[in-house]
Amino acid sequence: MGALALLRQMLRPLRSRGSATSETPSLQRHEGYIAAARKLGLDRPYLFLSFDCDTDLDAAAAEDVHAFLESLGIKATYAVPGAQLLKSPEPYRRLAQRGAEFMNHGGLPHAEWNGDQWVGITFYDSMSPEEAEADILRGHEIVTEVIGIAPVGFRAPHFGCYQKPEQVDLMHRVAANIGYRYCSTTIPSFGLRSGPAYETHGLVEIPCFGSARNPETILDSWTYLTDRKNYTLGNQYLELMSETIDFFLKQKLPAVFTWYADPCHVLNQPPFMRAMERLAKAGVVSVAGVELALMASKNNKHL
Repeated sequence: MGALALLRQMLRPLRSRGSATSETPSLQRHEGYIAAARKLGLDRPYLFLSFDCDTDLDAAAAEDVHAFLESLGIKATYAVPGAQLLKSPEPYRRLAQRGAEFMNHGGLPHAEWNGDQWVGITFYDSMSPEEAEADILRGHEIVTEVIGIAPVGFRAPHFGCYQKPEQVDLMHRVAANIGYRYCSTTIPSFGLRSGPAYETHGLVEIPCFGSARNPETILDSWTYLTDRKNYTLGNQYLELMSETIDFFLKQKLPAVFTWYADPCHVLNQPPFMRAMERLAKAGVVSVAGVELALMASKNNKHL
């Protein structure tokens, strides 16, 4: 691998999920989002929490994270590459038996061990449309085979790198042809324009959410790690979540906190645990992906 290619590989995970900034929470920056949420019939914040499980470490961590969330009454939806499901089927089968929902996350592996850390591989923007479509279809087959239930939602690998209109259109078209109810495969700017859930190709897209302070930056575990080799989650993760919860609840604003993390990033990490406890204590209703899609469809005659 040449120097330029290596640099691109190192930077890609950062580019795929945005970079943290520091701004002041502003109602004005969320006006379009809030108006769209009200049109959906939402009158309060909801939580759609999901986990991208791209490495072997996630398979080992997912059950403990899930048990913690269950103790708080928080639901979790899992996006696991087909290659990881085939490699470590049992932990994910047990989660499915406990009622966890699984999205199609493509068939190919999304990460590989490179010396002293996991690095991203399999980027749809480096593949032809035909190759990306084939990977989506293969992912569907593997989830159905391993979990025993066909998925009804989709998220692309490293999806922040695959956001051009024609790329998003391809994902939605393929998912709709399979018969999916939803995708959650777009960055927060889509939500700021179209709301927390919007119709496309006969399914519902659920964009990822940012924060009250940084509405266009995904509030995920990777972005707020302070150590990306040993996985230490920084306190800013908790601060931004707490601030966002307070911002929407105190003003009685509708929203869907579509947040995701990697299980190995948040296992036994105080910022994550305290943030989840804060959500539960605040009474934010937790929903799985298909529940949110059904809610959006029911409340919007156009869906």
